[in-house]
Amino acid sequence: MAGVQTSVLSEWVLPAAVCAPVTWVCLVHRFRGQGRLLGTVRSVSSALAVVLWTSAMAALASGLLLPHASSVPPAAVGVVAGAGLVPKKRTEQAEHPVMAIVTLGHSLLINSLMLRLQTDRADWCARMTGGFDNCWEIDVFADRVARHLRARVDVPGRSPKGKSGLVTSIRERYEDVRAAVQHADTLETEIEKACKDEQRERTPQEAGRMLRAFGEAEHFCAYLLELAHAHGKRSDDKKIIALRRQPLYAAAAEVAAR
Repeated sequence: MAGVQTSVLSEWVLPAAVCAPVTWVCLVHRFRGQGRLLGTVRSVSSALAVVLWTSAMAALASGLLLPHASSVPPAAVGVVAGAGLVPKKRTEQAEHPVMAIVTLGHSLLINSLMLRLQTDRADWCARMTGGFDNCWEIDVFADRVARHLRARVDVPGRSPKGKSGLVTSIRERYEDVRAAVQHADTLETEIEKACKDEQRERTPQEAGRMLRAFGEAEHFCAYLLELAHAHGKRSDDKKIIALRRQPLYAAAAEVAAR
């Protein structure tokens, strides 16, 4: 009886136990800069589903195959199964149909996790950019975020190429925000002048143009915030929220100091 229990532990439980942490490390590596695995309850659930599925496949492979290949250590099966999450370069050789069927559940769970991370990021950026009264407020907030990001580019472990690329992305996305804000401001000035000269209210068409211009500024601000979400930590979100809630009278001093 003790031998049977030892066999179950070594052939089924051990591979799953080894596979779980390996899978998690590979998930962190695979989605680095793409989202936060622990960002929301749903992302945690999706990531946990991938870990459990991969561990179950490792246990299944070990329990069914190792009796026919006793020279393979059970723990090695768990390591190989977890490491399979690391993206591989595409090859011209077609995947075996049996392997395609075996990895179908894994692919579906990975795609579900990827979509969940993208949705979480979009929701977070939308929350951060919502509630502005005018484009000038968006401009000030985007300036704060850009300076916050530039101050955190030089971190340990980031390659010079990665630093250069991130600096370029911050600059380009901030310039997009400024251009959208300037366009909205110019458009509003033109519409107000036309209404004053003709002594009338804004037409629905003019109001729609203003809403589209304002929405474009919000969109580019959210695009800038994606960098904060992708390259920052959850603890860093408090700083972004503080920048968002900072009184506007302080913003006026910032603009004057530039």
